Amino acid sequence: MNDAGGLQINVKIDSTTLIRRLHNGEKRLAYAAVNAINQTAKRIQSRQRERVEDEFTVRRPEFIRRIIAKIKPFASVKQGRAYAEVFVDEKPRLLMSLFERGAERKPATPGARFVAEPVVGGPARPTFKDPVPTEFRMKRLNFDPMKSGKPRAAVASTHTFLIPEVGIFQRVPGSEPSAVYFFTRGRRLAARLDWLKTAEAIAEKWFPEYFEREVVKAIQYDKGRSI
Repeated sequence: MNDAGGLQINVKIDSTTLIRRLHNGEKRLAYAAVNAINQTAKRIQSRQRERVEDEFTVRRPEFIRRIIAKIKPFASVKQGRAYAEVFVDEKPRLLMSLFERGAERKPATPGARFVAEPVVGGPARPTFKDPVPTEFRMKRLNFDPMKSGKPRAAVASTHTFLIPEVGIFQRVPGSEPSAVYFFTRGRRLAARLDWLKTAEAIAEKWFPEYFEREVVKAIQYDKGRSI
C-alpha cells in the first residue's frame, strides 16, 4: 500500500514452462539460455575493461583491451556448451592477472634476480603515462657482448651502460650520467581488481533478465501457433 492508497502487486511468471510447449520447445529453450549466457559474458567483459581503466594508468589501451577479459569459448547449442569463459591472458611477462589475487612481481627472465624498473623522468619513461620507447626496451638493450666483444648497436646509440645489481644509466656528453632503469628485487602487487566479485554481481543481476528477454522473443516469434 503506498501513500496515495494504491496497492502494488508484483507477479513473477516462470515462462520456461510455456516455451517448452512451443514447437521445438527444448531447442528454443537451449538457445534462449545460450544467448543469455553470452550476453552476460559480454557485459562482464565490458565492465572488467572499464575497471582496469579506472584503476590504472593505461599506456597502451588497445593492447590492454585485447588481453583483458577475453571470452573463449562462448556458450554454444551446437557444441553442447552451456557456459562461457571470461579470462585474462596469462602469457609470460603479462602481470594483469596478478592484480586479481595479489602476488609478488618476479623477474620474467629465467634465472634473473632483479626486475628492471624504468625511472620516471628518464629517457625510458619521460612521464608516468609514457610507454617505454623501443630503443630503451630491455630486450633491445641487451648488454651481453657479441662475439666480437663490441657492445650491441642499441647500447651504443643510446649511450647506455650497466652497473651490476644497481641499474642502467645513460652517459650524454657534457652532462652527468642519468638513471634509465634501477634494478629491484621486485615488489608486491596488491589485489585491486575484484574481477570475480564483479562478474558474480553482474551475472546475478543480468542473466535472469537476459534469459527472460530471450524467452519472450521465442514466444513472440512463435506467435502462439504452438499453444
